[in-house]
Amino acid sequence: MSYDEELADLFTTNSDALTVCGACQWHCTLAPGEMGRCRMRVGTASGLALLNHGLIAGATIGPIEDHRFWHFFPDSQVLGIGGWGYATVTDQGRGPYGSIPDDPTKRRKLDADRAANFALERLCRGVVWAYGEPAVNHEYVRGLLQLSRASSRYTAIITTGAMTEEAFDQIGHYLDGFSLDLRGFSEASYARLGGLPNWRGVLAIAERARHRWHCHIEVTTRIHHGVNHDPEELRALIGWIKSALGAHTPWHVLPGDAGSETAAATMRARRLAHELGLHYVYGAETNQQTRCPSCQQTLITRNNGVARIVGLNGAACASCGHETKLHTSMYKQQQQRESRSVTE
Repeated sequence: MSYDEELADLFTTNSDALTVCGACQWHCTLAPGEMGRCRMRVGTASGLALLNHGLIAGATIGPIEDHRFWHFFPDSQVLGIGGWGYATVTDQGRGPYGSIPDDPTKRRKLDADRAANFALERLCRGVVWAYGEPAVNHEYVRGLLQLSRASSRYTAIITTGAMTEEAFDQIGHYLDGFSLDLRGFSEASYARLGGLPNWRGVLAIAERARHRWHCHIEVTTRIHHGVNHDPEELRALIGWIKSALGAHTPWHVLPGDAGSETAAATMRARRLAHELGLHYVYGAETNQQTRCPSCQQTLITRNNGVARIVGLNGAACASCGHETKLHTSMYKQQQQRESRSVTE
């Protein structure tokens, strides 16, 4: 079996001369020829071969809202791009980006610099890693984010939070937005829906994104009746969002499967979030407005897939002056990063 010459640079070698991957929570320990849980990283005598490096699973240009970033550079065009591979075991069989196509004609390769230049040429305001897990594509994602920021594009990722702190800190310098796919708030829920060795490590990565790297964060949870719909679990989840990420953090609550019981559970979760003090709670409907938590003035309208800013003065409510915490400026983000660097 032969592999591409592209090798990972985030790994160690243990006392048995086996390669230990450092990209995600699994820390797969691989002998030469052995494949990691992601099915994209393979042990070699030199380290880790990357089967998916530069292979693009999907690329689209469209509104940032299409990627469930509703408070992050509203009404801007973004290049959504992604690659092959998942870190969560439960996604391997059901996710659309779990396996590289056997057909060579369907293996689209795009270097990171060409992707960043494409976003610039098409006048995209930003670049978001939207398909597949960024941890599994770590080296490519790091280069893409770095190059995109160098061309003054905003950057964002959609993730399960499966990456290690070391991997995340390598991209944190270049990251503006962080969308967390939070599967639940218990060991049992993650055993069914996440398949990660340490679900609380997901929370730690999100908190690191918020407090160390000052990323804008939005959280999405899909409710599955009989799995993660328990009111006490939801109370704990909502409490964590409010205390660890802030009450202004948008929470997107979606039905995880069909059926009236799931639909009812999803509505109960949304009501509970409002009762417990989250300011921005959204469902699956596309035509939802964003209102000021203080005076209820409409800030953003969304109709037929088109978002419009109607009540903002910068990031503040134009009516009452409430600081909405919407992310509208890269300059403000850079000021926060520079301030953090001075104090460390």
